[in-house]
Amino acid sequence: MLTSRLKSLKGRLSIVTSLVLVVFLLLISGVLEHAFRSSLHAAKQRELQLHIYTLLAMAEADGDSLRFPPVLPEQRFNQPDSGLIGAVTDARGRVIWRSESALAVPQLPSHPLPQGREVFSEVSLPGQEGRYSSFRQGIAWGLDNEQQFTFVVLEDAAPMAAQLREFRSTLWRWLGLGAFLLVLTQWLVMGWGLAPLRSVARALKEMQSGGSDKLQGDFPRELQPLTDNLNLLIENERRQREKTRNTLADLAHSLKTPLAVLKGLNFSSDPKTAYRNLIEQVQRMDSIISYQLQRAVTSSPKSILRGVPVAPLLQKILDALEKVYRDKPAEVQWECSEDTLFYGDEGDLMELLGNLLDNAYKYGDGKISVEIGNDDHYKLLIAVADNGPGIDEEKWQQVIHRGVRADEQQSGQGIGLAVVTDIVESYEGEISVTPRSGSGSKICVVL
Repeated sequence: MLTSRLKSLKGRLSIVTSLVLVVFLLLISGVLEHAFRSSLHAAKQRELQLHIYTLLAMAEADGDSLRFPPVLPEQRFNQPDSGLIGAVTDARGRVIWRSESALAVPQLPSHPLPQGREVFSEVSLPGQEGRYSSFRQGIAWGLDNEQQFTFVVLEDAAPMAAQLREFRSTLWRWLGLGAFLLVLTQWLVMGWGLAPLRSVARALKEMQSGGSDKLQGDFPRELQPLTDNLNLLIENERRQREKTRNTLADLAHSLKTPLAVLKGLNFSSDPKTAYRNLIEQVQRMDSIISYQLQRAVTSSPKSILRGVPVAPLLQKILDALEKVYRDKPAEVQWECSEDTLFYGDEGDLMELLGNLLDNAYKYGDGKISVEIGNDDHYKLLIAVADNGPGIDEEKWQQVIHRGVRADEQQSGQGIGLAVVTDIVESYEGEISVTPRSGSGSKICVVL
């Protein structure tokens, strides 16, 4: 039972909060009971001290002893077994006077106290049931304080104990009611607080059953990154599956013609022509396969991945392009801090930067500038500029389609910018081109 509760967030929170509540109730009950007991004892001490003062006021010297009137103002001193007892002992501990209420008590506290000493405590009397609240005070009598007496007042502690029990009972009754209300409130609050998680679970189940193609619902701010990333993964998987299916269909369709030509080759009648056609169709098939494979590798899960440092990748790409364009060197100025990160797939970033920089080398005229950084929302901002012939908006809308090249004199298949556009779209980013003053153009990408 406990193990199953520990596997539940609500169960864990319930156990922890219940334990905290129990500890809190024990602490607060102990503190309140201690405070109440202390106040009871303080009040009882003051009450018994007032009785001492009453006895002092009624006492009269009688040689080495004290004399009291037969009837005291406090009637309980005059009534046997009333629960309030008064007595006086001399310096040797002998009881020299006791009240009428102490007739049934054979032995009273007889420990003498020095002058001015006061002692409040609870005592048990021999032969008596229960306990008594006791207050004793040392008194010096006479002009030269030559006579020492100890005044003693005792009162049955049962009423005070009953008061304490009643307080404890009332305290736990109200604390129990408060605990029940707190637990009930806790369950209601946890049910309300964890409701968004149940909404996510229901949305997942609905999506799995085919009712929706993404997580739908009004989720709180704390769960929004989770649901957004799940939707991103789901959408990416759907796009990848669709792209793979389309690529396979395109590949099969593209290979039909070369395969048909290969089937029709006749090596017996014209072997040279047949061999030349064979080589030509094999090269064509290789080109088609390379093209379709490149299309298929431009999609990966994105923002939930750990950040990829951009500066090392940029340096690696620039080093490789310097070797490729050894005969056409370029002056590259780039700015990218060491803490710039890309929250996506490293292969996507290399493919994107590689194609943009390759075009800058290919079409530029010796000067390239690169600026890469993150904004406040962890987006990656990329700007690649060259001083080549430039490209206007109309031409740009053409070259981002597959198979179209800005300069037909240059070698290539015309899929570089199309691949870049596919990657940008897969990250729901933005790409734009801006003509530069003088010559060249600047391509800006936001991922």
